[in-house]
Amino acid sequence: MSPPTDPRRPAARGTYFFLSYAHSAPPPGARADADVWVGQFFADLSDEVRRQARPVAGMRIGFFDQHIPLGADWKAALAEALGDAEVFVPLYSPGYFSRPWALGEQESFRARLAAAGSARLTAGHLTPVLWIPFPPWETHPELDGALDLGRDVPAYAEDGLRAFCMLASYRAQYELLLSRLASRIVHTAERRPLGPSRAPGLDEVVRPGPTDPDFVVAVLAPTRDHLPTDRDPAGYAASGRLWRPYGRRQELPAAEYAASTAERLGLSARTADFAQAAGLLDRRPAVLLVDPWIAASPDAAVILAGMVRGLREWVVPLVVTDDDDTQDASRWATEVTQLLHDAGLPQVKRACSMPEFVDLMPALVTEARRQFLKYGPVVPFEPPPEPVPSLRDGLPPAGSTATPDPASTPDDPAPLRPHGENR
Repeated sequence: MSPPTDPRRPAARGTYFFLSYAHSAPPPGARADADVWVGQFFADLSDEVRRQARPVAGMRIGFFDQHIPLGADWKAALAEALGDAEVFVPLYSPGYFSRPWALGEQESFRARLAAAGSARLTAGHLTPVLWIPFPPWETHPELDGALDLGRDVPAYAEDGLRAFCMLASYRAQYELLLSRLASRIVHTAERRPLGPSRAPGLDEVVRPGPTDPDFVVAVLAPTRDHLPTDRDPAGYAASGRLWRPYGRRQELPAAEYAASTAERLGLSARTADFAQAAGLLDRRPAVLLVDPWIAASPDAAVILAGMVRGLREWVVPLVVTDDDDTQDASRWATEVTQLLHDAGLPQVKRACSMPEFVDLMPALVTEARRQFLKYGPVVPFEPPPEPVPSLRDGLPPAGSTATPDPASTPDDPAPLRPHGENR
């Protein structure tokens, strides 16, 4: 018996599969998220599922997050898609198990399966794939299920399905496993359908991030009650970090989109007004979103010059404008850009539309992280003091060494892996 559909959700026929993967940082010089082969695999799998399936009217074939509209609330859209999916297909890689975002998608779907109850009903609804091989010293219980897809294809365990997708020499093996995976998806979705039901949001299943974040998104924008004369108040709020430069075309503030990008790349993130973020910007990589209208007020240039002077190399500024705004901000954008240049920040980017903003953000987050690793403060590791031997407790065995307490290691994020190794 299928679980009841959430009455608050619109009627839906569901989706055959949801593709989950670990986002990778774009290489130096690239702008957008560089998951080209994930996109290719999604297209190939969708075609094969479509070839084998007999979908009811209105049922979608597949979903992955590149389908989410630019201005949508990404987490809400993912929860809705997870609630519609019949089969969850995670692409396991070394980076997958270190990405809270990817693990959150999996935990959300597992919670939905648990709510469905019967193990017989839920069997086959989570079908993992080995995307990139793991080093021999890294093991996860979930890998056995992923290896089951191609136990009769030795190269699958050695090279992973990503290599099969990329290399023509693996074409026969790729088509075999693609057909096998599609067959499992179709069989489960059509013979044991769950039906659409509520999936918990990512914030409900992902553990809260550390108090001290890995990444900061700071916003330098006027508040609604301190706008320049004659500036349209649409998009402004009581706090700069709630600024919506693209108005009704975005469901969340711009800072939240930037923070979500950092989270998808495995970094805990916090948004803040620029004035309140000074302490964090000294010790954490950051993107600084700048509304050029901040320079339109009297004496703003002098005040701004003092505010941005001394910004660290790892604070990457982005001047945000909207080409569709009837009030031209080009004069102020030029002035703010020059102020940032004068403050010692040579590379000041500009986004003039929402697609450009979304397209730039993965590269900006990665660049800020790269600059932090290059110029950021070095925190020396201090091992915990060894306990003083006590005759009452006895001496430690000969040849033993003290094991450092993991909780004592510095709270500093691990370096991003090179492109192609972090997914």
